[in-house]
This record gives sequence, structure tokens and C-alpha cells, in this order.
Amino acid sequence: MPEPESEISPLALSILQLLDERPMHPYELAATMRERHQDEFIRLNFGSLYHTVEVLERNRWIVPAEREKEGRRPERTIYRLTESGREVLVRVVGEILAHPRREYPHFAAGLMFMHHLAATSAAAHLRDRVVALKAKGEKLNGIMAELRAAGVSRLALIELEHKIAMLDAERRWVSNVEKEINDGRLEWNVGIDPDHEKLRRKHGSGTH
Repeated sequence: MPEPESEISPLALSILQLLDERPMHPYELAATMRERHQDEFIRLNFGSLYHTVEVLERNRWIVPAEREKEGRRPERTIYRLTESGREVLVRVVGEILAHPRREYPHFAAGLMFMHHLAATSAAAHLRDRVVALKAKGEKLNGIMAELRAAGVSRLALIELEHKIAMLDAERRWVSNVEKEINDGRLEWNVGIDPDHEKLRRKHGSGTH
């Protein structure tokens, strides 16, 4: 039975779009993903790659095109994209662009529970994150510059551009929160804001 299209992973989409360019065997798929730095955005290892290839083949979205044998190496299967596979690729990418999806990033959980730390400790951890985000952004900017210099079009790197923009926005936001903690502007308690509670009681008592 075919996998639900809503459950198609970024790795599966990457395989489909590469096979839309030309038939490839799994090792070539992995090498191409790394060459294009797609492993910055998808979790890539050979175990998950081969499992995903099997799922896509089972759904008849990709099929073996030929088998390749080089010397004493094991025979490798070269896959090609089917028409139904391309239809799925186009449809799912369109849905992803059009509809925001609820995601559960680890950082949000850290923010949700950071009041369990001392304020100075939380601020120090956030400062470390700012440094890490800056380093990551600089690394990706370097990759972007190399690829652009090699003639890769902006459209082919648009996800990298988005990633850099999101890292920069997060870095600036985290830096501001860290400063608010250190300056005492972010009150270090949870629950109902004291001023809001006073206002609620005042309005409540006035209704009787």
C-alpha cells in the first residue's frame, strides 16, 4: 500500500528531485546530495537512504532502470523516476510551499523550560547560542559564495539563502533576549504577570 503523501520526508523529496534530473544509483544520490550540501537540511545516512529508496520503489514512484557492475564491486541498481513519482514530487512541493506545518523544534522546548535555570545561566547559554549561530551563518555564507562562483544559479540555492536568513534572524532575536535577561527587563518568573493579576482583581471587584 503506498505511503501517505503527507508523510513523505525531505530525504524522499530529495531523491525524487534528483532522479527527475537523471537516473542514479543510491551511492550517486548520496554523493550528489553532499556535493550540493543538501545534508545541511536533511538527515542523510546510508541506512535511511536505502530504506527510503525501498519505500519509493514499493510505491512505484521510482523503478530500476538498469543494473551496473564495476569490477569486483557488488552490482548496483540505477533508479529512474516514474510519471507517478514526478506527480507526487510536484504536488507535495506545492503543498509544502502553500501550507505552514506545525513543527516541534528543540529550541522551542528549551525556551519553554529555561525558567528552571538561573537567569545568569540561561543568559550564558543563549550567548553561546549566538556565537554558534554566527559561526553557522558564516559557514553557509562561505558555501553560498563558493557555489555562486562556480556558476550555480540563485534558484538552485534558494533553500540555502532561506537557511542563512533564518539563522541571522534567530541570532538577532536570541541576542536581544540574552540582553533583556542580563538587564533585568525579562522578569524571571512564570505564571500570571503581577500587574495583570492586579488589574483582573480590580475589574472583578467592580462587578459586584
